[in-house]
Amino acid sequence: MLKIGEFSQLGQVSIRTLRHYDEIDLLHPILVDEESGYRYYSVKQLEVLGQIVLLRELKFSLKEIKSLIQQDPKIFTAALLKKDREIEKEIQRDQFRQQQIHQMIQRMKHKGKYQVTIKNVPACTIVSLRKKIKSFYHEGLLWEEFKTLLEKQQIEFPPEPDQNLTIFHDKEYLEEGVDVEVAIVSEAAAQSPLKMRQLPELEHAAIMFVEGNYHQLPEAYQSFAKWLDEHPEFEMVKATRQICHIGPEHTDNPEEYLTELQIPLIPLTPLTLT
Repeated sequence: MLKIGEFSQLGQVSIRTLRHYDEIDLLHPILVDEESGYRYYSVKQLEVLGQIVLLRELKFSLKEIKSLIQQDPKIFTAALLKKDREIEKEIQRDQFRQQQIHQMIQRMKHKGKYQVTIKNVPACTIVSLRKKIKSFYHEGLLWEEFKTLLEKQQIEFPPEPDQNLTIFHDKEYLEEGVDVEVAIVSEAAAQSPLKMRQLPELEHAAIMFVEGNYHQLPEAYQSFAKWLDEHPEFEMVKATRQICHIGPEHTDNPEEYLTELQIPLIPLTPLTLT
């Protein structure tokens, strides 16, 4: 048998904690000397103590631990597997929070770095696929579907990055059911569900280049909103265009992405472009 001090040292648990476990009927000493009051534990109880310590680290309550260590091994295993799933969900939530922290840091680094220029974007003929997708994060799947349809119809995908673009048709930001059109500059005869159409000229478009991952796009749009507030001579209209000069198909490093935003504008006062 081991004295409580020895048991405490070997089990890496304080004497105060051991006494508490005794009081709540979680782990009793195997013997308490009536004369001296000394508490003694068996070596075998170290294994039980080890289970208690592990379960505490896994965030089981003392009440749950008391129940589990007295249960059949199958029930014990089932409880551990359930806790494993809960921890996995916590990890995913923490990873998402961590990602948001990194995004915020990146946005702070790029704050004020988005320059707005006004340019004319000439009209062109495009072949496109327009759909309502679940969310902005599903744009990549729409591009995959588009490329598959192009291949089936033997329409060549242009190698030049500025010859493919995404057009966002919604007048407002939507969480779901996003109206998106992916397109390439081409005069090829397309069959349904693809469509060949004339993309109108943008006499005045606000042009912004965003370097880095797509999580910076909200910050870029916020910068544009500030610019628009400072330039009351313009009004923004719908159907923003987005050109991916460098994206996932070009590099594995999101920080190397280069995205061009083309935001249509209407001049409210006479304007001459230089």
